[in-house]
Amino acid sequence: MIWAYAVCDHPDLPLPRRRGLAQAPLEGIRQDGLLAVVSQHTHVPGDPALDALWAHERVVERLMADRAVLPLRFGTKLPDVESVRATLAARYDEFLLTLEKVRGRVELGVRAMASPQPDGAAAAVVTPQPASTPQTGRSYLFDKLARGHRNEHEAGAVHDPLAAMAVASRRSRSQSDDEVLRAAYLVQRADVARFRMLVQRLQQQQPELAILCTGPWPPYSFVGAGDEATAIRGGAS
Repeated sequence: MIWAYAVCDHPDLPLPRRRGLAQAPLEGIRQDGLLAVVSQHTHVPGDPALDALWAHERVVERLMADRAVLPLRFGTKLPDVESVRATLAARYDEFLLTLEKVRGRVELGVRAMASPQPDGAAAAVVTPQPASTPQTGRSYLFDKLARGHRNEHEAGAVHDPLAAMAVASRRSRSQSDDEVLRAAYLVQRADVARFRMLVQRLQQQQPELAILCTGPWPPYSFVGAGDEATAIRGGAS
C-alpha cells in the first residue's frame, strides 16, 4: 500500500532525510517533471490519529522548504507504484498549473475571536430583560441578527486589508459564536513578515478582538487538499 504525502516539482532534488508514517522511509515516484512523495506499507499505519497527522504534516513542511508542493489529503492511499504513476500522468497538466499557482507562496491562517466583554459592557449593546420576562423567539432572532451584522462588520475590517495583501484568500464558516473570522491567505514568502505586521496593526486597531495568525503552512486551502490539516494548523481551511 502506498501512502502519498505530496506532489512536487524539481524531481531531481534529493528527498529530505526524514521518515514518514510509522517511521517508513520516504520514496519518490517520478512522472516527467512531477514527483509524488510517498512511503510504502504492508498495511495502513496504526499510529494514533494525531501522531499520524503530525508525521504527515512534517513531511509536507520539509518538502516545502526547497520546492513547490501540492500537499495531498491526509489518508491518500493508492494500491501500488503504477497507480501513482497513472494518477500523475492523468492529472499532469492540472498538477503543473496548480504548482505554478503556489510556487514561492505559503499559507497563513488567521482567526479573530471576540474578546470577553468587561463587566457592564454587554449592557451597552443588549439590555437584558427582567428574569421574570422570558425572551421571546422574535427578540432572540433580532438579537442574533444584530450580533451577526456586528460580527460581519468586524470580520470585514480584518479580512479586507489582509486579502488585499495576499495573492488569494479563503474564508471558512465560523466554528463558534465568538469566532468572528476564520480565513486562510496565500502569501508570497517575501511578504510573510509584512503580513504579520499588518495583523499586529489590525489587532491594535480592534482591541475588542483577539486575532491569531499561524503559519507559514503548506497551501492546503488552495489546492483542494481537504480539511484534515486544520486540526494541526490551528488556522483556516
